[in-house]
Amino acid sequence: MTNTIVPKSETSPLVSPSSSRSVTETVNGSHRFVIQGYSLAKGMGVGKHIASDNFTVGGYQWAIYFYPDGKNPEDNSTYVSVFIALASEGTDVRALFELTLVDQSGKGKHKVHSHFDRSLESGPYTLKYRGSMWGYKRFFRRALLETSDFLKDDCLKVNCTVGVVVSAM
Repeated sequence: MTNTIVPKSETSPLVSPSSSRSVTETVNGSHRFVIQGYSLAKGMGVGKHIASDNFTVGGYQWAIYFYPDGKNPEDNSTYVSVFIALASEGTDVRALFELTLVDQSGKGKHKVHSHFDRSLESGPYTLKYRGSMWGYKRFFRRALLETSDFLKDDCLKVNCTVGVVVSAM
């Protein structure tokens, strides 16, 4: 008579492993805001802005705010300011942003302020409520802007890219 040895793994019920996954990524979108008649907008006053149309990225409405005389009185209209604002209802919306002043000479030397490049070190920016803004009070020195390749035919072009952080299972 021969004895058959049955390995233990074949006699015990197997415990099936489980797993899950969360994917966090950004839903990206962009908008170009053309400011025609820059010279007429200039002098409208510190803290006063021109707003783009609202645009949608990641299920939220956004708008670009351009301040031709700057946002802060203490800067004495030395700089133009550019901000991106949450234009729809939302709380704690996490997003990355990029604001670009377009070089209209064709040389491709755009003025880029990007949060995407710094996303690993500082994380996404959180907008707490409708009207929350991210941007730059001192986006560009006004005197330099007015003699630069960014201003052509009294027109400025601002590109904004928004990356809304979403998590999915």
